Amino acid sequence: MVTVKIPALFLAASVSLSASPMVVNDSKLLAALEKGVGAFAEEGELPSADDLAKAMEDLPERLEEPVKLPQAGAAEPAEAVFVIGSVYKCGKCDRWHPGGVATAWALSPDGLMVTNFHVIENAKGGAMAVLDHTGKPYPVTEVLAGNRDADVALFRVRAENLPTLSLGEPAKIGDKVHVISHPNRRFFMHTFGEVARYHLRPARKDRKASTWMSITADYAKGSSGGPVLDADGAVVGMVASTQSIYYESNNGQPKGPLQMVVKNCVPVAAIAKLLERTDKDG
Repeated sequence: MVTVKIPALFLAASVSLSASPMVVNDSKLLAALEKGVGAFAEEGELPSADDLAKAMEDLPERLEEPVKLPQAGAAEPAEAVFVIGSVYKCGKCDRWHPGGVATAWALSPDGLMVTNFHVIENAKGGAMAVLDHTGKPYPVTEVLAGNRDADVALFRVRAENLPTLSLGEPAKIGDKVHVISHPNRRFFMHTFGEVARYHLRPARKDRKASTWMSITADYAKGSSGGPVLDADGAVVGMVASTQSIYYESNNGQPKGPLQMVVKNCVPVAAIAKLLERTDKDG
């Protein structure tokens, strides 16, 4: 029998070559989020989620300083994927409670991370942090760049030597992809599918035109910010939103039966654009 050491926040078990895979303990991860981020909030030295959300109002669309990224990502992509969330006080007790949670991933070992613009823009409460698959928290210290129309943001956490993901080439329609995310607090869910299409969302008064990628891999709320990975584990997109399509109702109800859920993702080009340096930038 071959045994391996399983992280503390996974159910302890011996694993043989023919045994079942590790089992995620969602409740322990959520408890770690509450305790760890609550401790950061008690410090009182970090920006609150409210502060970070306000900073999104006047955010540059490119990093102001150049960044050197690793050439290759982590051997196990899930190690570079994180839970992101904040904490709040209910007013009825002295405890910090976890608020909404979403997904983020590391782009550089020194804490440069990526998620959706709307994840931070809609954050509320005390300190905000990310949590790795072992339950270790890292506080969010600042937001660096973002694009509301493309729904992508870069932010910094206080960390060193993080496992990272690398940016891949744009995926083609029909390419196999998979997603790692946290749908409705089902942490570190892997789902698989293909690239279904790219489409243009037209400009409106309050937004610019933007290009989006649709995939067939499943995800749900809590998955926002989850990386879309190719067969080599490189990022080719990022989870953003869903659109449900219903059959026209024949009985006077506003919606008939659900027919399809379209999964809209940020294409990798929109993420890479936040890292670009123009001639003006030097």
